[in-house]
Amino acid sequence: MRRIDRDCTSNPEIVRRCLKQAQLINIAVNTDTVPYIIPLCFGEEEKDGKFIFYFHKAREGTLNSLIKKECPCSFSITGRSSLFMDEEKRTCNMNYASFIGKGRVSLVESEDERNKAVRLIMEHYDRGTFNLDMRAMSAILVYRIDTDEYTVKATKGWRNEECL
Repeated sequence: MRRIDRDCTSNPEIVRRCLKQAQLINIAVNTDTVPYIIPLCFGEEEKDGKFIFYFHKAREGTLNSLIKKECPCSFSITGRSSLFMDEEKRTCNMNYASFIGKGRVSLVESEDERNKAVRLIMEHYDRGTFNLDMRAMSAILVYRIDTDEYTVKATKGWRNEECL
């Protein structure tokens, strides 16, 4: 990380706030020629200091065909951001927080974990009490990303809540 002053990886409060504000996770997996990147809704949990991210997809699609058992991936998540302008210096910049990492994506096969994953996704968007028709579960595949490493960055303005 070039900007060490923005490193917030070891600050659990900033990490949680970044994730809570985020709307999408962008996941990249390799193809034969170029990375394939897709934005997705997500849910997350922290276990033993590691993050697990869950997402779901329709049963057909490019991403499904690219994911093999424990497929390596990269991902990025951005919390709320805002442009700020310094009239005196005549410059502009962005206040933001980001969570960027590497991990392994795999299909969730256990019915209990699939149900938990969908609940976590709904909770992430403050819809935890939504009464989901469980028959709809047969139309989707649920995946998980087990993080191997990650960094969290936040600008000073974001940390000071100037972009809320």
